[in-house]
Amino acid sequence: MKSYHTIVIIKIMLIWYLMIVSAGILTTSTVAYYSDHKQGNGSMTIGTWESEDSEHQKERTEKAQINGEEQVMQSESAAEHTTDE
Repeated sequence: MKSYHTIVIIKIMLIWYLMIVSAGILTTSTVAYYSDHKQGNGSMTIGTWESEDSEHQKERTEKAQINGEEQVMQSESAAEHTTDE
């Protein structure tokens, strides 16, 4: 009879232990995470901004192109005048 009581007490303690451990496992947060993130390569231009320096540079470039065209036209006309003589 004494061994029966011992076995019942051991079973109750085992059930109590399993309940405490199960509750601890079930209530803790997981370390698993899900991600559908994909790595993208490349670049994308959202907008362009011009500074005062770039505007001045653009004006200089345009003036240089105009002056270059005038010089080409002048050298062509000078070449025509020298060949006509």
